[in-house]
Amino acid sequence: MSELRLSYPACAIAGKMRLTAKDVGLLREHVFAGGLTSSQDAMILLAINSSCSEKCPDWHHYFIETMTDFIVHRTEPQGSVDEWNTDWLIAMIATRGVINSRLELDLLFHVIDMSSRIPDKLSIFALEQIRLAITDEIGAWAAMRGGRQRGLQKSDVMLIGRVMSAIARSRGNHLTAQEQQALDHLGVLTGLPAHDATAA
Repeated sequence: MSELRLSYPACAIAGKMRLTAKDVGLLREHVFAGGLTSSQDAMILLAINSSCSEKCPDWHHYFIETMTDFIVHRTEPQGSVDEWNTDWLIAMIATRGVINSRLELDLLFHVIDMSSRIPDKLSIFALEQIRLAITDEIGAWAAMRGGRQRGLQKSDVMLIGRVMSAIARSRGNHLTAQEQQALDHLGVLTGLPAHDATAA
């Protein structure tokens, strides 16, 4: 995104330390009045999100809804997410396979919730964020789930349930081998990550 050129007023907003409700209104009404129409637009919104350290409460809803609308409804295949869009999304929100921002983690799961069909690459990536939080204590979900708790917690199960709902919409009761492996690593059946269950 270093070569991205932002026009006014997007460049002025991106240069601010704090995003206000007024800034969100400018983006909604003037910069992206018709929503995001290209990957360039999406990258501008991501650049603004990354460059502003403080954000008003309105930003959370605007960012997630606008990005999800673009990813799910404005790119092909409309209404669902394919592998190409999955690769793009992961590249935009993760660093070495880990999502470190709560807002970007919320975006991932909102995309999953709103898609009629997702590839197993996306479901596995989402499940991996949960596993990394439990076993390695890294990523946004590690900070959100509260403390160093081994094994599955209620919040983990609820998040896994959202992924499972998306899998059911996509493939019925069929799990790919990779999805099954990801669930095994999480210890969905035992309540313990696979390496802990083995040791027990």
